[in-house]
Amino acid sequence: MVTRLRRERLFGQGKPLSMILAPTRELAIQITKELTFLKHSEREYNVLTVYGGTSLDEQSYQLRRGVDIFVGTCGRVIDHMKRGNFDFSGLKYAVLDEADQMLNLGFKENVEEIMDTIKNAGI
Repeated sequence: MVTRLRRERLFGQGKPLSMILAPTRELAIQITKELTFLKHSEREYNVLTVYGGTSLDEQSYQLRRGVDIFVGTCGRVIDHMKRGNFDFSGLKYAVLDEADQMLNLGFKENVEEIMDTIKNAGI
């Protein structure tokens, strides 16, 4: 995903290009660390991790400033969707990391709501 976005020079458009859903905060943080490791330079692309227990306002501010990739847990992604903080119109990738675990944890409806929102955005 990162290689393809890099090759197509899509980073820096101000809208999320990729969304990665994770079942837990710990996995979301781990994914973000790996994405940061893949950067060719500090400013190549912006990654934001959204999960509960942290400030919605700070995350909202970062989303308004523009992110290329966001990683999040289902509940917090839905929180931001309901606030109108996500613009899915430029989304190229939606990744469900450990989708089986999300289903086992009872997040089926949340995942469906998120994916329906993306689909309705014309992606």
